[in-house]
Amino acid sequence: MISKDQIVSSSFVRYGALPLGLIALVVVLRIFFFTPYRVMTTAQAPALRLGAWALARRTQSPDRGSLILFHIERAGTSTSAQSLMVARVVALPGDSLEVRSGQLFVNGVAVSDYRHPRDAREQYALRLPREGGVYPLTSTNLVAYRAALIEEQRLFAAARGEVALHRLAPKDWLTALASNPYHTFRRDYYWVLTDDTSVAPDSRHLGILPADAIEGVILFAL
Repeated sequence: MISKDQIVSSSFVRYGALPLGLIALVVVLRIFFFTPYRVMTTAQAPALRLGAWALARRTQSPDRGSLILFHIERAGTSTSAQSLMVARVVALPGDSLEVRSGQLFVNGVAVSDYRHPRDAREQYALRLPREGGVYPLTSTNLVAYRAALIEEQRLFAAARGEVALHRLAPKDWLTALASNPYHTFRRDYYWVLTDDTSVAPDSRHLGILPADAIEGVILFAL
């Protein structure tokens, strides 16, 4: 025969401890491991449809081809618009990236290209900095590096002989760099693009994306 105490204990587990435990588990997973995201853009259509719910695994080390969530304000852009944005990683720290006649090449090899539509007139090339790497600054790559350089020099002490670009107007950068055209990068950087090339923002507009701006890699969407 089941006692009154056993009934009370069973009811507590069923209606009290178990639901609270599940809630606690969800909160822990949400805080430390996963990020839910409502897709409010067509930037990654058809891979991610507008209005879908996606789940991202928290990491700042995505693979090439991964769909990621990133914080736009940490990418060197000050905006009060939606904080989390979505794009696809096309180049990793240390990679050489080239867009030649609209086709993507990474480290000299043509790669899977999800972009649509493509512009056959599009041309650019650069190397993605990795943490601790020393890279020359040129009139070409300064366009992609500019926001990252300003942020790095604001956050970290300059290396010996390094030009303090954040204290100068951009028009004076090349003249100042004549004395030392090199910068030691303190963070890893990625190049991310939207699958729908008509939708912004991505690295074409924001420049190189620091690893600490990445929230996570999207696992699936419903």
